[in-house]
Amino acid sequence: MRTVTELALVLVLSSLGAVATWKIAGPPDRTVNVTCDPAQIGPEEICLATVQAEWKDVLWIDARPEAEWKRDGIPGSIHLTTVGGGSFEEQLEASIERLGSAQRAVVYCGDVGCGISKEVVKRLREYGMPPEVKALHGGSAALQAAGMLKSSNSGN
Repeated sequence: MRTVTELALVLVLSSLGAVATWKIAGPPDRTVNVTCDPAQIGPEEICLATVQAEWKDVLWIDARPEAEWKRDGIPGSIHLTTVGGGSFEEQLEASIERLGSAQRAVVYCGDVGCGISKEVVKRLREYGMPPEVKALHGGSAALQAAGMLKSSNSGN
């Protein structure tokens, strides 16, 4: 019984400490800080700042699950992914007109560590379209921070 009482006391004191810390310091900062140094990323990747400054008329390709793309994808983007729902070839066929006319495309996926966009880039290069295609370093987190996703824009 003494062990249970001591455990309860430790639990109560820990909870009080957590609440006091929350009141003093505030809630945790859950924002994602996506920094991108072109010298530190792979050759298949590109920084959002580079896309915005140097790549005009880029085709955005969302490699996240289709539900996420529909919910908050970049307006005008297409959906191609290597995970879930339909074969890559079927998705490619559905977007062939847009891909065939694009000179440059940027593929993005869920977050900084997501590798799906790099896989889509690899597959697109195998088909030779578009001529220049890169994976966005930072994925949708970088786009969210820049206010480029539908859900991050005011009024949506």
